[in-house]
Amino acid sequence: MNGRVGKRFLCLILILLMAAGALSFAAAEEDEAAFPPLNGQGFLDSGEFVYENPEEGLWRYASPTLKVEIYRRQEKKPNRVWYEAEVWCAGGSETPHMIPNDPEKWLSSADYPYKICRRTGTVLALSSDYCQTRMQQKIRVGIIIRNGRVYSEKTWPARASKFPNLDCLALFPDGDLQVFDSNERTAEEYLAAGARDVLAFGPWLLRDGELNEASLNKYGKSTAPRTAIGMVEKGHYFFMMLEGRIKRSKGAGITFLAERLKEKGCVNGFNLDGGDTSCIVFMGHQLCRMTDAGNRSSRRTSDILGVGTSALLPAEGDPW
Repeated sequence: MNGRVGKRFLCLILILLMAAGALSFAAAEEDEAAFPPLNGQGFLDSGEFVYENPEEGLWRYASPTLKVEIYRRQEKKPNRVWYEAEVWCAGGSETPHMIPNDPEKWLSSADYPYKICRRTGTVLALSSDYCQTRMQQKIRVGIIIRNGRVYSEKTWPARASKFPNLDCLALFPDGDLQVFDSNERTAEEYLAAGARDVLAFGPWLLRDGELNEASLNKYGKSTAPRTAIGMVEKGHYFFMMLEGRIKRSKGAGITFLAERLKEKGCVNGFNLDGGDTSCIVFMGHQLCRMTDAGNRSSRRTSDILGVGTSALLPAEGDPW
């Protein structure tokens, strides 16, 4: 073997070794991200699994009662970044519900969502209806129920010109998630039906698999940060948060969220408060950006819409 051929051969060997190393690294990384073996119901038999990869935009969680998979999505022209969180709950346990900053002062005590999550051990959370501001300003609040207690009963007529139009999202202990026009039911009727929490914001986006075309053509057309929740069936949910008002994501109107929820198979869907309230938090970390620098939390709120509990959340540190 002459010198030139020998050098080429050594280079080829080096390239093959590097490629094999890269493949091994990729395989190891893929193995690390993969869920461990799950039981027939799609959950762990014991313990917890947590995977967080902000660089790749992938987060996963599993326990004996909960499974969560979150993807950060992105598109260009227009620039949009959003988060899709698919949630499965076992046997009606740990279903989405409202979690207060302070149970004794439910709608008067506020903190940052990531801090509420850390204090309560909440695995995944979205911003809610931000009704405490309407209460403080003494304007029409809508029908508000938290943990079976009625805080407000005054609402707007259906499809009022105001935004939010105060449509209702009702959360039930068995995992059901139902949506209604603002004045379709009274607070007493929600309680009689067994609702644990009722939020007022809206509009509702989907009901029985059909888009709310009348409201989508009327409300929330501006480009802004947005948040929504949908239900595929009891125990199977879809959380969504869209960044907005920053370079990498201009935001969108609520139709963008409604169409994504429908694509995911949701039968019911609801628009939650957006703007500076809008956020998504996983394992005590705020996933979304509020500014181009990314170093600001969403605004303080009295409660969050969350699911799951874990002792693995950090007690201290910045939101990220």
